[in-house]
Amino acid sequence: MHALGSIYTSAMTMGSIRNAWLAGAMLLGACGGAPPPPDQTAAATIVIAPAPVTSEVVAMGAPEPAPRRDGMVRVEGGILHMGSDDGDFDERPVHDVAIEPFDIDATEVTMRAYDACVRAAHCTAASQEVWWPGMSDSDHETGSRNCNQGRQARSDHPVNCVDWEQARAYCQFAGKRLPTEPEWERAARGTDSRTYPWGNAPPSRSLLNGCGLECVEMFRDWGFTVKATYEGRDSWEGTSPVGLFKQGASPYGALDMAGNVWEWTASEYCQYPHTSCERGKIALRGGGWLNHEGASGVRAANRDSVWATMKGSALGFRCARSIG
Repeated sequence: MHALGSIYTSAMTMGSIRNAWLAGAMLLGACGGAPPPPDQTAAATIVIAPAPVTSEVVAMGAPEPAPRRDGMVRVEGGILHMGSDDGDFDERPVHDVAIEPFDIDATEVTMRAYDACVRAAHCTAASQEVWWPGMSDSDHETGSRNCNQGRQARSDHPVNCVDWEQARAYCQFAGKRLPTEPEWERAARGTDSRTYPWGNAPPSRSLLNGCGLECVEMFRDWGFTVKATYEGRDSWEGTSPVGLFKQGASPYGALDMAGNVWEWTASEYCQYPHTSCERGKIALRGGGWLNHEGASGVRAANRDSVWATMKGSALGFRCARSIG
């Protein structure tokens, strides 16, 4: 399990690992009441293809296979060897899960695509603020700096600062659904149980948007210590445009399945092999532009959970679609 710890709350300790959240940007949501079990039924409505990347930054390489015209990639069915015996305790034991073939968005949902849902009055606007219970004014101000809502220059960045219900509503609007946690892992790892979406090589700034030197320095200036995902400096203090890191593509051509933002899934958080679940908590995948475990935090088997009401600036989503 990735130790999701808010660095704004100095009283938090690693001893309460499940009550911690992403350093800096991933901020705890209110527990409130437990939501109903995630609905995995797709609503056939309007399909919105992800917008093309318009950043001046040149994309690196080309994914294989390439996304289709609808912005999705096909993921094969079969048996997923889910989890990792070398990972955190909640990644064990490795167990087999049967997967039906499905489609998944090649990229995370962008601000532009999400705003189209808001204009259609099917989605509520993403927040410009992070929120979690008991936060101080300084915590709120610091954490909200990286919400993308209202920033025109970030229309091709992933939507963030949205809760689970908002993510689910968008996917329904697009005629899709949130991916289950096993589906997400299949799309990220393929059939060879690789460590990262691109393989077993350690993360680098050409493979994903993680926390580089600029990120470490930013939080140091704010009085906090975070661990770098890789050596060197990258171009992004927060999120980056989606689909930028072609060399980091998964075996099916899905991009940004490590880094950029953590992603909501349709699954409640359960201990493996899915025998004990935490009602009201949702499984998250993918790591984000900031996590305090460095390279370990962006492994494809890494997972965490938060209350469905949480909104954080390093948490977004992508959608999936059943076949047939």
